[in-house]
Amino acid sequence: MKNINFIKFPKKYESVLKKAVLLTLKSEKIQKCEINFIMVSDVQIKKLNIKYRKTHRITDVISFLVVPELFAGDIYISKGRSQKQAKKYKNIWEQELAYLVIHGTLHLCGYTDYDPENKAKMFAKQDKIFKCLTF
Repeated sequence: MKNINFIKFPKKYESVLKKAVLLTLKSEKIQKCEINFIMVSDVQIKKLNIKYRKTHRITDVISFLVVPELFAGDIYISKGRSQKQAKKYKNIWEQELAYLVIHGTLHLCGYTDYDPENKAKMFAKQDKIFKCLTF
């Protein structure tokens, strides 16, 4: 069973965002999950970054695998940062959110982007999944 929740996200985007999550989970052969996606402000995500990562900056997404054996986690996405990135990369906001949903889900799966080698691997996978979506 897959329980995927979107909190404070635009309802009109939830269908494509759920598809992005399901494609990501399928690519990793994950059958069961409980994932909450929570949209937060730049201030809120910066506070999470300070508290849990000891980093004093705004980021676009932070993922927490809360119960590994159940593949249960929370993924926080910054509303302001995601909107700015959509403009920067010439995406519509829906596309940027889908990209970040995939990114956050891959983090839950154990992917990291903290060094060039792992970042390249993660982004290649992320891009491949993203290309399967239609907007």
